[in-house]
Amino acid sequence: MFASQLFGACITVARIARAQDAGEVEFEGAFLTTNGGAALDVSRFSRGNPVLPGTYHVDIRMNGEWQARRPVRFESAGDRADAHACIARDELIAFGVDPAVLPSREGDTSCLPIERRLDSATARFDVGEQRLDIEVPQAAMARRRNGTVPPEQWDDGIAAGLLSWRVNARHTSGPRRNDTTLLAAGDAGINVGAWRLRHAGSWTGGRYGYRHTYVERSLAVWRARVRVGDLPLTGELLSPVRLRGLSMASDMRMALDGADGYAPRVKGVALAHARVRVMQAGVVLRELLVPPGPFDIDDLYAATRGGDIDVEIEEQGRLRTFRVPYFPAPELLREGHTSYAFSAGRAVVARGAAPAIVQASWRHGFARGVTTFAGGRASSDSASLLLGSALPTRAGTVSAEVTHSRWPSGGRGTLWRMRHGRLWGTNTLVSVGVARGYESQPHSRSAFVSRQHAIRRFDVLMQRELAGRGVLGASVSHASDGSGSSTHDEAISWARHWRQLSVDLTLRRSRRNDASGRSSEMTGQLSLSMPLGLSPSGATVYASVPGGARAGAPRIGLHGIAGVEGTTQYGLALARHPSGNHGVDASLSRRLPWGDLAGAVGRSASVRAASISASGGLVVHAGGVTPAQRLGDAVALVHARGARGAGVATGAGTRIGRRGYAVAPHLLPYRWNPIDLDPGGTSLDIGFASTHRRVAPTAGAVVRVPFETEVTTTWLVTARFADGRPVPFGAEVLDPASRSVGLVGQGGRIFLRTEDPAGRWMLRWAGDAAGQCTLRLHLPAPAAARPRYTGVCE
Repeated sequence: MFASQLFGACITVARIARAQDAGEVEFEGAFLTTNGGAALDVSRFSRGNPVLPGTYHVDIRMNGEWQARRPVRFESAGDRADAHACIARDELIAFGVDPAVLPSREGDTSCLPIERRLDSATARFDVGEQRLDIEVPQAAMARRRNGTVPPEQWDDGIAAGLLSWRVNARHTSGPRRNDTTLLAAGDAGINVGAWRLRHAGSWTGGRYGYRHTYVERSLAVWRARVRVGDLPLTGELLSPVRLRGLSMASDMRMALDGADGYAPRVKGVALAHARVRVMQAGVVLRELLVPPGPFDIDDLYAATRGGDIDVEIEEQGRLRTFRVPYFPAPELLREGHTSYAFSAGRAVVARGAAPAIVQASWRHGFARGVTTFAGGRASSDSASLLLGSALPTRAGTVSAEVTHSRWPSGGRGTLWRMRHGRLWGTNTLVSVGVARGYESQPHSRSAFVSRQHAIRRFDVLMQRELAGRGVLGASVSHASDGSGSSTHDEAISWARHWRQLSVDLTLRRSRRNDASGRSSEMTGQLSLSMPLGLSPSGATVYASVPGGARAGAPRIGLHGIAGVEGTTQYGLALARHPSGNHGVDASLSRRLPWGDLAGAVGRSASVRAASISASGGLVVHAGGVTPAQRLGDAVALVHARGARGAGVATGAGTRIGRRGYAVAPHLLPYRWNPIDLDPGGTSLDIGFASTHRRVAPTAGAVVRVPFETEVTTTWLVTARFADGRPVPFGAEVLDPASRSVGLVGQGGRIFLRTEDPAGRWMLRWAGDAAGQCTLRLHLPAPAAARPRYTGVCE
């Protein structure tokens, strides 16, 4: 009983001591003695971790958030037993302190304790962790939105060349056909300072076509970007067009989180090896070859507003099409924020006249959540003007707009649009969109022909969570034009997870009425899947039962993930066609350091098919050429000399190469991105000064992220006196340059990492000459095993 009470009292005293750790605490050295009975000098621990004057490479944290790793100078002042960190005024500002609360009378070179620069601020240095923790009152921090980075800390990156590439090949053979298709596509760029040159194109069928070629630069002062050349689709509020000219638009990523724009997601099912083409306004956004089964495209370039996404699936000589409605309401802006876009040039056409076009758009956030927007376009043969507003209400978010257009024939027309969206309770989302009137619309893929286009459109989307019984979704879309053509689509879906079983049911009905007549089609799809085992990276068995005249064949299959890092995926499927024939498909993909490699084969009674695809990226820089996964908007070039095999945590399967480089391919522009190294795959003789960095790249930047490494040999040394006694536990280890490099462990053991162990190593456990000794090491060349050595300390 007494022992437990004493233990509780000790815990209480320890907590009080921790709460008052700013004060001095005296330790009784008699509890730790040398083998000769002398007490150890523990006075340097009376104020926590003792700090000797000098320069240390430390991790700096501000209010618990990592800021940087850099050399920091520590100096003694007056009668202080330990040294304090020298943090300049400019460094505190870079770490987020409001400049207005810092006195400007002190020069940046003065070394003052942080308490003298800012009241209530503290700085604590953990010698063992080599970490400097700075605590500053929140009221003294600059006001910034969560996640934002001040412009002075944005990084434009290094001069470099970039290439994201993909290659697809497919061969199909049968009684009446023998077809081979090749597709190669790439996105290339060159960075010089803040300037970016970008080009995107593809080669197929012996012809090369490009999507865009332009020069771009970000303007931090205006929170905007400027582009000159053959631009991507432009038109923030009106129907999108391709221009050859100049554009300037605000980049909301520089100001707000969650304002990066919306890109639709395309999902479908390929009945055989197929080519999938995704288009908007006649421009191909993405083209790829897919094996039989479901596909999901979620990496489209952010599409412009005002144009549905058309999807073509070409398989076994047949062409199927469907449309993904894209009719979003304008984004609501915070009060006082403005976004704008301006472009001027000539329309990009393959033939015919290319009219000059000028267009602009503007949005502004007012009080009470109201956002007002306007846009206009003028060309040599037409003009359009748009006005609208969006506002949140208790009944949901409502937006309304009106567009007035003029055509070459002298006709005029007005288009009205309205959208309403609301979340009912916490589990039901309803969205309704209506459009009616006339608009001026670019009508041809190859020639710019502005014409009067009648619109009548109605869209309803509903999604509801059924209290543990799954998610129910429904949509209705109706569109017609002045020529009498109309389309009507209805769909309903239900998905549920029941223990290990997943069920997905979809029913769709489509009706068409055009010059060729009327048509109606009803399709359905029931999918079941269940993992084999409890591991999320294991195999999953699935079954798919379609319904409808052209719905395809029932299918049962297996797909899974393998590998320590989940870099391998595989699949096997069996299908039974309506004719009674059976088919089998197999696929295998692997994520490699230079990209992704995938292959698929399929066979039925009459058709054989095989496909192979590869994709990846390259970064060309002053240190050579580094392969990578497909590149995102901004990338990091990680450099760690001699650390081959070390993993980069920001990219699955990414490791440092033999030249010391690796690429983290997906960073968020204008936001802090952590870059972490995993030393597990490299040699124990590689020492890292730090394994954590963070960067804030600008859009399109290639940011070089160096990690300081030291190529050394690790030695396990047992230090003893001449009479065989071990050196006292806790003694400080100083290298030949008098730098503190560690402490002596139990039994006199010391773990050293050094390239040249020869020299005088001092071991110090007390403040006088009797409390230290010199260890002379003359170590042999390291053997295959980890070197061990016993030394005498004199």
